[in-house]
Amino acid sequence: MKKIYLYLILCLFTAGFISCADNENFSTLHNLTADEIAEMARQDSIEEAAKNRINADLVLRYDAEITTSATLYDGVEVPIDITQIADQFGLSEEDLLAGIDGESGAPDIKGFAMQGATHSDYSGATNTGSTWGHWWGADSKVIDWGESAMVFAEFWSEDGGFYVGQFPGHLEDGQKITIIEALKYNDIRVAVVINVTAKAPGALSADIVSTQNLSIDVFPRLNYDADSIEFDLTQALTDLGVSSMEEVSFVSINEDGSYAQEAAIEGIGFYYDENGNPLLSEDGAKFYTYYGEFSDNEISLGQIPDAIAEDETYTLKYGLLAGNKVVMLQLAVTVVPYDNPETAPAGDPEDLSAELTITKTYSDDYASVNADVAETLRNAFKLTTYEIGRAIMRGELKLYQGEVTEEDPEYTATPHPAYWLTVDGIAGGWGEGLVYSGLGYNETELYIFAGNHPENAVAGNSVTTTYIATLNGASVTFNITYNIE
Repeated sequence: MKKIYLYLILCLFTAGFISCADNENFSTLHNLTADEIAEMARQDSIEEAAKNRINADLVLRYDAEITTSATLYDGVEVPIDITQIADQFGLSEEDLLAGIDGESGAPDIKGFAMQGATHSDYSGATNTGSTWGHWWGADSKVIDWGESAMVFAEFWSEDGGFYVGQFPGHLEDGQKITIIEALKYNDIRVAVVINVTAKAPGALSADIVSTQNLSIDVFPRLNYDADSIEFDLTQALTDLGVSSMEEVSFVSINEDGSYAQEAAIEGIGFYYDENGNPLLSEDGAKFYTYYGEFSDNEISLGQIPDAIAEDETYTLKYGLLAGNKVVMLQLAVTVVPYDNPETAPAGDPEDLSAELTITKTYSDDYASVNADVAETLRNAFKLTTYEIGRAIMRGELKLYQGEVTEEDPEYTATPHPAYWLTVDGIAGGWGEGLVYSGLGYNETELYIFAGNHPENAVAGNSVTTTYIATLNGASVTFNITYNIE
């Protein structure tokens, strides 16, 4: 306010001279005195301090450095001083944590956040998966998960702190974001300030101390199910100088010979293209590797459905890293024909129909039940189970609801081909559906699967519909009744 008065006085002072001496030129800039400059600087500092002030009785400050990732929500744990917060509120630590978690009978502790440069309150304890925590944008303001989200903070009472993670592929090296998570109990406010700095992973310097050459024959699968490959675990641990796989992380080799440090699948496995180069996503991939699905001395080798063909060969590299040592598992993969145990039914394809009643106990999730339809489909299309499953995978088999149309069917549920069905048994969306169902498959099974909507459906609902499956110049009409008990 004083700054405004000072400017006003200067203006009036100048105006007075102009009115008294019209012939004098006062158009040049006024040179501020040292006292005037000092006063304006003082007021600027007061204004800046007010803007930066955090409205809290206790402010705790922490730093968090996150290694950027293109595929993972990884981050770091940031322990906070629970004791100091509890003392500020006059509560025990147990009551504090119970209040944050919203437990029945616990103190009424409200979580919120403070926005960016203004530090204005953002109501709402969370927009993440924890009871207290938020997603944050590049401007240090609360934001929903999505394109502009950068980092998140989630408080976990069992750990006594925040897990600060990232949205994959959004952070840049050196980027800084300040997040302010806050709590209020009665009229007492506590703020937790976390200064987040993004850091790109450094180049890995490690020696390949041994290589295990492994080979496997695989057939083109109809799904993501993996084959297991055994390796010499004891020798690998000895070569790495560690005692268990818990001390091991995973790498691969990029096209330029450098290490691929970012395992795209849960930080453990890699996707590979046709040349065996690791990828950050399934796009363009042929295979994937993984560890932990089978025994300790086995790795998983899975394939992307319909991405490989018979007689193809691949070389994939999956490295075990401990410290600056790598044991490389080099996989020689040969694609062989599927050893089909079935023979296709004899005769010409023919139109068939079947009556099905599928009963399921209501559940508040998306659990499903299956009804076997393999023989009906085999007899109609004169193909084996594997051949029909492959046709479903490739979209060659069409599944219509109600009637066959000239246009391809538009499926409304997943996995395709599947529909959400309304109370009238007509294909609809998730919001209006009572049940979902479709045609499922693998190398040895063909089945109609079905489940209930956890919110729209109730026990006692019954839905009747008609599906028509077409393939190989024939069709199968399924008249289906779904009963929810």
